[in-house]
Amino acid sequence: MEHNTPLASHFKDKHIWFDMGVLAAFFVIAHYFPLLKIVPLIGSLELFSFFAFHILNKRSRFQLQGFLGGFISSTAVFLQALNESKFSSTSERELLLTLFFAVCAMLIECLFIIFFLSEDTPFLYYLPFAMQLACMGAAILYVSYSPRFVRQTPASIPADIELLNDHPIIWKNVAKLSILILVLVAVMNFIGNELGFSQGLSTFIVSLFEAHAILASVMTQWGEAPQGFDLLGLLLLVLLGSTVSKSYLAYKGRNLARKRRFIAIMLTSYLLSATVTLAAAVSLYFY
Repeated sequence: MEHNTPLASHFKDKHIWFDMGVLAAFFVIAHYFPLLKIVPLIGSLELFSFFAFHILNKRSRFQLQGFLGGFISSTAVFLQALNESKFSSTSERELLLTLFFAVCAMLIECLFIIFFLSEDTPFLYYLPFAMQLACMGAAILYVSYSPRFVRQTPASIPADIELLNDHPIIWKNVAKLSILILVLVAVMNFIGNELGFSQGLSTFIVSLFEAHAILASVMTQWGEAPQGFDLLGLLLLVLLGSTVSKSYLAYKGRNLARKRRFIAIMLTSYLLSATVTLAAAVSLYFY
């Protein structure tokens, strides 16, 4: 993972100022056209990944690469780490930590999406993602300090995850993901209105492939003041789809030895977050 250009050098070039200026302009435009909020959101995440890329030095720990890569695509981190031959010799401890950190990044991004695409959102709608994030934190502590997992020696530092970039904002990627989310909104409306499929079913199916995009499309549809059990159910379906998808990738991945342990942690964390969230919702609305 080489830094092609030192971070300080980027600030001497007009490209980074241009990118940040365009991003600021999109924030202003999104204030008047809420549907376009997704564009500065994705641009901000791209900019965060760029700075993280430079803060993370060449020989930083493998799991931190997974965390930063998870902001771009946790699915891509899973596919790389679990299947590519260059990671086949990675210790189980490092591999598990990398996967858990990638999930953490995905959950943090989901919390950011809810915050950014809605106004006055009650904490209840953040709760399922926050609860699973807490469970992932507990799993990271367990793997980090349990004697069952042998620490990696400095002589066997893993290969790099190829996701981080050396450009402030790649607007082509921003455009692709923004268009994808807007298309998902249209497709979900078509499926519901023309094919008769429930919004819940279409949300779950899409979340198996891309949780970030479907969550953004759901929050875009629900407007600026989301409320009610219907939205909460959709958020739980997004989280369920992501959990099922990552459990399946772990099961099929050839680089992970103890697949059942990882899958058990993922499913348990989802069940716990769903149970706590539903209990909180019932308590809030009926008592």
